Amino acid sequence: MFETILGWALLFFTPLVFAYAGSSDLFTMKISNKVALILMVSFPLCAWAVGFNGEQLLSHVGTALIVLVASFILWQFNAIGGGDAKFAAMASLWLGPEMTLAFIALASIYGAVLAIFFLFARSRPLPVFCISINWISRLYEAKRIPYGIALAASGLHLYSTSDWMRQGIERLI
Repeated sequence: MFETILGWALLFFTPLVFAYAGSSDLFTMKISNKVALILMVSFPLCAWAVGFNGEQLLSHVGTALIVLVASFILWQFNAIGGGDAKFAAMASLWLGPEMTLAFIALASIYGAVLAIFFLFARSRPLPVFCISINWISRLYEAKRIPYGIALAASGLHLYSTSDWMRQGIERLI
């Protein structure tokens, strides 16, 4: 029974949190601290459940700390939002040292596409029927871009090929 619950949790929990973070940034231009807290608290429980050794645990935590420091430097220069910084660090905690560079590279690519989309969309008049939709008009008028969408897409892309996903599937078979 525990193996089945763990399998489903590994398949769906983290991807749902990633998707929530991206959609939250889309609709509110914010990523709640609760997202980072949920990812941070659940990681050691899942790592213990799948049998992480001390070296694996420390490598994941070390990677997350490096990303946290780097992303907060970017936050200091207003390059990214604070929620994006915390979310990127906690996504790196889950993805670990093997996937973090790919996570950052993919997030950069997705972020560039997102920026081009917003630059193009904001250069055109907002359709009249969209003016009364708060989240659309907020996205249109904002000077910022919700990069949490790119971070979430990158995290979902890589999580689908991660050991977490493989172990979840193995527990359900």
